[in-house]
Amino acid sequence: MWSYTRRLWRGDNQSKNKQELIDMINDDGPDNWHIDHVRSRIIDAEEKLHLQQIWKKAGIAWITAGNSMLIALAVLAISSKIDEITRISTAVYIACGASLLISPALTYWQYRRTRKTRVFIKKLHLVRRRVQEQEDSRSNDVLDAALQAQKRYRDDTPDLISQFREDAGKTRALHNRLQSVIIVGSVATSAIATASVSYAHVRWVTVGASTVVGLAAGFMGYFKYHERSFNSQQTADAIEREYEAVELRVGNYKGLDESRAYSMFAESVERLRDEQNKRQQQLDQPVEAKRE
Repeated sequence: MWSYTRRLWRGDNQSKNKQELIDMINDDGPDNWHIDHVRSRIIDAEEKLHLQQIWKKAGIAWITAGNSMLIALAVLAISSKIDEITRISTAVYIACGASLLISPALTYWQYRRTRKTRVFIKKLHLVRRRVQEQEDSRSNDVLDAALQAQKRYRDDTPDLISQFREDAGKTRALHNRLQSVIIVGSVATSAIATASVSYAHVRWVTVGASTVVGLAAGFMGYFKYHERSFNSQQTADAIEREYEAVELRVGNYKGLDESRAYSMFAESVERLRDEQNKRQQQLDQPVEAKRE
């Protein structure tokens, strides 16, 4: 199994096709696999992906903020007549040039690593589903195919919850960024407008800042990022409550047998997902259609 996992990570030609992956699992034999080990590998890969995403964001931040700061220092060193700044001008030029050359390459390299980990996680999920199917086929409960499918559905529910929460986090972060642009831009526009009374050439800066604030407000109002984030988070929390309730046999699942409990759980989760889709569709509709 370890050799196969390494082949998955390398992404060689034998691991690119879905059917070939399944054939490789079958060739290894079901006794060499266990569903808990595959899940453990998925958790490890997701943690690795999280750290890689942090480094990628740090690289993007340095490309924008760090390089801008170095360029500003280089311009200051060129135009300044202060001896202290002139003495370090050579070091500033070297640092600025090296950063402009190296930082994009490092960021792209980190992007490739992140992409590789994402593909690896997708392949592990394929392995997990195949191993789960093999274990179900060998179980004593083979006659109840519906119950097996419902159990697999419940096992996949944590991934569904994570997906909704990831969507909620992304839209929430985008909403917060636009809101920050509006707040900072509004204050800056007022300050620049006041300064433009004495400095006429600053008026174009006021126009630019006002345009940015208006665009940010327009995007927030049209795409409704806050509402989308709230809906996704609400659905994730509701599905998680159902997931825990069916496991503990509490709430609506109290006193139910296994077959009835899993059937009701699948029905409840599908209902929550359908409600989420309807809420998202309502957000996509124009205001005139909603009034009608």
